[in-house]
Amino acid sequence: MFALALLCAAVPALPSDAAQPEPRRPRIGLVLSGGGALGATHIGVLKVLEEMRVPVDIITGTSMGSIVGGLYALGLNAQELHSLVGSIDWAGAFNDRPPRSDRSFRSKQEDYGFLLDLKVGIKDGSLQLPPGLIQGQKLTLMLRALTLRARDITNFDDLPIRYRAVAADLETGRAVVIDRGNLATAMRASMSVPGVFPPVEVNGRMLVDGGVANNLPVDVARALGAEVLIVVDIPTILKKREELTSTVGVVGQMLSVLIQQNSLPQLASLGPRDILIQPDLGRMSSGDFGRIMETVAPGEAAARKVTDKLRALALDPAAYVAVRDAKGRETVESPVIDFIEIDNRTKLADGRIRNMIRQKVGEPLDVEQVEKDFTRLYGLGDFEQVDYALVKRGDKTGMKVTATEKAWAKDYLRAGLALEHDLSGDGQYSIGAGFTLTALNSLGAEWRNELAFGSQQRLFSEFYQPLQPEPGFFFAPQVEYGRNTITSQTGPSTDTEYQVTIYDAKFFVGRELGSYGEVRLGYRIGYGDLDRKTAGGPNGFDFGIGQAIGSLTIDTLDDVGFPTEGFMGNITVAMSDEAIGADDNYTRFSASINQAVSFGQNTFIAGVQGGTALSGDLPLYDTLTAGGPFRLSGYPRGSLASQNQIMGRLIYMRALSERSPLAFDLPLYLGASFEAAAVDDPSDGTLGRMAYGGSLFGGADTPLGPLYVGYGRSDGGRQAAYILFGKLF
Repeated sequence: MFALALLCAAVPALPSDAAQPEPRRPRIGLVLSGGGALGATHIGVLKVLEEMRVPVDIITGTSMGSIVGGLYALGLNAQELHSLVGSIDWAGAFNDRPPRSDRSFRSKQEDYGFLLDLKVGIKDGSLQLPPGLIQGQKLTLMLRALTLRARDITNFDDLPIRYRAVAADLETGRAVVIDRGNLATAMRASMSVPGVFPPVEVNGRMLVDGGVANNLPVDVARALGAEVLIVVDIPTILKKREELTSTVGVVGQMLSVLIQQNSLPQLASLGPRDILIQPDLGRMSSGDFGRIMETVAPGEAAARKVTDKLRALALDPAAYVAVRDAKGRETVESPVIDFIEIDNRTKLADGRIRNMIRQKVGEPLDVEQVEKDFTRLYGLGDFEQVDYALVKRGDKTGMKVTATEKAWAKDYLRAGLALEHDLSGDGQYSIGAGFTLTALNSLGAEWRNELAFGSQQRLFSEFYQPLQPEPGFFFAPQVEYGRNTITSQTGPSTDTEYQVTIYDAKFFVGRELGSYGEVRLGYRIGYGDLDRKTAGGPNGFDFGIGQAIGSLTIDTLDDVGFPTEGFMGNITVAMSDEAIGADDNYTRFSASINQAVSFGQNTFIAGVQGGTALSGDLPLYDTLTAGGPFRLSGYPRGSLASQNQIMGRLIYMRALSERSPLAFDLPLYLGASFEAAAVDDPSDGTLGRMAYGGSLFGGADTPLGPLYVGYGRSDGGRQAAYILFGKLF
């Protein structure tokens, strides 16, 4: 005891004012819930955290929370996120269909005629619908560009802020915590809303939006070691009974209930030190991407309501800067691409894919050019998705391109409908269908078939064979049967109706002119008959067909139903001669031009079309015709047939509503048209007679295609009402 006392006495007493070690600050976890467009409210919360110098050590997020959280973990600050969200074209990001200017000309040709836009896939003899309304092609490319600075990170613990994205396994319904891999893929999987986006395959699992399993991943943040949580919960607002009046509404309510139920246990687990932030977003919904910037301020306001609690976590300026700098920030320099690999999961030749990618080996990655090229590739219509990832091979950096074959609509059906009715009781209708088989060989051959019956009958089949990997030369044989009615003026006040039936085959060679047009040369052979249906004109007859045909088509319209800009033009010359199988010798010339221009919500479309016989006389079965909606409205379709014709038209349309980014809206239009045509005078066969028409119409850009309902009136008091599912061009 004495020795122990002596030892203690030898230890000098510590001064009472000696510096004590600073207490270790708690590890702070930020939990961000899902919420679609409402998820931008997280940015408002981040603004307040930065303003108050509250550091974040761990981020977990679901759906839109995973995107905001992932980009923040990558090093973007709140102001950068705010600017980024405001600059994104959300309407474009959630619209898989490439702009028409980026689609191949072959793809554009599908827009012509009366077939509806909706495609129903055919696989193994059964009908298939897409796994999601939106395939996510553009969204994936956008996320790739936003996460370029994380190209070398495969473990999310290595990000400046530790990060986890939460998705759900579609097969089991269980939450899946993504802690490694490609950052963009993790975000994309976390926000794949079932039914809207297709699942994302990650490590053999089909992943969908994490909101159905764990919309508020509090437990994930705690498992990472978070000691204090800042939880941003976007409240789920359930609809009232009177609002549940549609299938979409009922399905949406079920999803909201699932999200709400899995969030409640997470909220109940919060402790006294944790901070809960619940922004008041009013009646805005998760699909209001057109109002996404309006959600930032409510997040900021909600965070300011808990500043007393946040202040306890704040650091002094020097300490905050030290923590921020210690976390670092991933660089954004574009890497030099040393090689390009093609992971081709289709029947198409690698060259067909590679030749459309203009990224140069040995030069820095050009993200903007890559996005354009991949959009053009996707526009060919052969792929489920065209994606890329940056990969390392030793000390080399390359771009691995993955092209996935369509799983649901490689071969597909389309339906068609057109109905016109004049006020005298006569009407015309056409009902039909199309069946297309695509990617039949490595060069992308396609077999397109169409069937129509009603007032006009048509059976058409074309085999389209590209002759090189990139869009260019092609060979296209066709066979066709058609039956329709034409009206010929056989006297000053006499009209005679004829029924024309034609069986023919055409053999074309041609070349696509980029994405804006094509030129074709070909030979047509066939036969037909002309039957008189009303008295007053020459009797019917049989005829043989033999023609050499050349055509040039240019199409830069942004839409063929409700265009806002662009040009469409066509010139066709057909020489019929007995030496090549015809019964009549003549040369038929026809041409058309149309230009669309817009001023705000107002669009004007001006057009001129016509034709003549360059030599000989056009037979009745190959005359130039006019009549029908927007082609002398008020006249029945094809009711004016003549040797010579010039017609001009001016169409005005006003958009009454804007398009929703998620394409769940129904854009509406009101418009009017005026048409005038010079046609043959029956008395002397020259362009001596004028015909006039005009219409008032309403339109809707439906998910099935353009719909027009209108009233037309022409000279002579002719009137017509029409309902038309079809295109202006």
